[in-house]
Amino acid sequence: MNTELETRWNDLVHAQEAFLASLNGWSDEQLRKQAEGSWSANQVLEHILIAETGTLGYMKKKSSSGWDVLEKTGEEHIQKSKAVNTRLASPDRYQAPSVLPEPTNNYSFEQMNTQWKMLREDMIKFISSVDDVHYDKLVFRQPIAGMLNLLQAMEFMNYHIRHHLPQIQRIKEAQGF
Repeated sequence: MNTELETRWNDLVHAQEAFLASLNGWSDEQLRKQAEGSWSANQVLEHILIAETGTLGYMKKKSSSGWDVLEKTGEEHIQKSKAVNTRLASPDRYQAPSVLPEPTNNYSFEQMNTQWKMLREDMIKFISSVDDVHYDKLVFRQPIAGMLNLLQAMEFMNYHIRHHLPQIQRIKEAQGF
């Protein structure tokens, strides 16, 4: 794994750690409690899992015919990647893209945390197997930005997790703890 990919991976791991740390000390009831018209903390986690599972699945499928046939990143892709990450870094709130299913709130924190660990193990195997000459190949279609390469997809997932941290704080404050 080259330095650039390793940096993106470490950023993603730190975002995951920060998200999980934001849920320390929550009871199962607090994690599942849903205010009118809002997601519970568990639903936010489920949403992130759905998005990351879809991202990895898309990248695996898109690259399954070989990396050499994939289109290279152009200036338009670079600008759209930056724009979606800037949007996620802002304090503005957005509806989840319609391509993602609504989180169900049916899973326990422990189930989702275990699933996230397994997903990340699968993800590191996948990204570690990619030759660095293919990092500029368009391998993931993000609903807002369009096609992204591997490094941009990793950066998007990092920004996506961090985008949801203030939402967790709002849920916590609404519950009065």
